[in-house]
Amino acid sequence: MDGSYSTTLEWSGSLEIGERLSSLVPANFEHELVKEGNSSRLTIKINANSLENLRTIVDDMLTLFSDQDE
Repeated sequence: MDGSYSTTLEWSGSLEIGERLSSLVPANFEHELVKEGNSSRLTIKINANSLENLRTIVDDMLTLFSDQDE
């Protein structure tokens, strides 16, 4: 099945961790870090050409972030 698949990951928490996570996002992904005082919100838009590829990208991104949210 041809098509386009997309999802958005959102994270919110401390500014320090948000900046760390934002620096880990690969350059080919559209992302934004919104700073709100000592807090932040990171939004990452992910697009893929198959549902399986989308799931793999999301899994990889969450694995990349897993050690940072402490």
